[in-house]
Amino acid sequence: MNIKIASYVPLISLKPAEMAALEELYDCEKNQLLPAFSLKRWAACKSFDKSMDRIEKAFGKRPWIADVDDDFLNSLENKAQEEGAAKVFLEFQELLKPDDGYKNWVEFIKKHEHIVPTVRLQDLEQLDKQLDRLLELERTIVVRLKMAGSQPLTIPDFNNIIQTLSSYKLEQLFLILDYGDLTRINLIEHHKYTKFIQGIHKVLPKATIAFSGTSFPYSFGRSYRGEVSIFERLIFNKIVKDCEGIKLVYSDRASARAEAMGGGGGLPPPRIDYALKNDWRFIRKEFDDENEDEEKEELYQEAAQEMINSDYWIKDLKAWGQQMIEKTAEGNKYGINSAQKATAVRINLHLYQQIHYFEEISELDTEEDWED
Repeated sequence: MNIKIASYVPLISLKPAEMAALEELYDCEKNQLLPAFSLKRWAACKSFDKSMDRIEKAFGKRPWIADVDDDFLNSLENKAQEEGAAKVFLEFQELLKPDDGYKNWVEFIKKHEHIVPTVRLQDLEQLDKQLDRLLELERTIVVRLKMAGSQPLTIPDFNNIIQTLSSYKLEQLFLILDYGDLTRINLIEHHKYTKFIQGIHKVLPKATIAFSGTSFPYSFGRSYRGEVSIFERLIFNKIVKDCEGIKLVYSDRASARAEAMGGGGGLPPPRIDYALKNDWRFIRKEFDDENEDEEKEELYQEAAQEMINSDYWIKDLKAWGQQMIEKTAEGNKYGINSAQKATAVRINLHLYQQIHYFEEISELDTEEDWED
């Protein structure tokens, strides 16, 4: 079964804010997505089944791409060897054994008809055998190539992977070029990504290719309001113009960061982000006194009120994130009252905007009622 690659492929981590944001999309919008879930332990649950249950709760039985969280994978061996290790670590360790062409991984994929497999690249000696096994499933094959960030692919490994894929002459191949964190410099240098993709296309002419990354900042400094360009979208738009005839798909991290944030002390200052098509707007508040926990709801309400009165606010946008900001402005107890809820709101709005990137927002009608 070959699953059609959607026009938008967000890389989604199994984190509470990201899963809540996805879950609150309307069904008609979920139908336009092909998310790539980075599998790992869900919250503090003890079994892998809970991770799968959370995905199904958020996204149903729609097609999705199965990948593995890089940080979770890197820590897996140590976690699994700890005395009294949770069952989930042992399950993942067994699932990702490279033996016999990643047989356990392929068998897991086989049991779920709606799941699109990614090729495991930790042991490239098993690549041919793994591809043989995956081809038997008759599904689209996804290869996420980590091009930057921590532990990127080496040039020899990259060349090995591309040459091996070329030898198979795959009819349904989807490459995700994952560049992790992106900045304005990457936008200025967009021509090098264009040339790189054109080079891959010459070797793999039937492949669909995604350029993926994120430019959501790790810090807002002392700024109280402003805007941040979505460089991943701007870079992709330029690549598309220069890559006529190549099957390209937009991908990002749904406005989440590429790397985990270092743990900081204290309650983060209340901040609400508003996703537009090409940039994020934000309003940030500082605590005035030591009673931060009580003050934060008032500050979230102030930020929401300012946002609704701003010139960039889209009055008729029909999304859960929009309605959450409106509730917060009204002082509703179910509005935004934590950084996690604020993150879920931003991600929900970002997903909505990118799904409808080429549409006029004011003309959209979900035909679904939103509920608390």
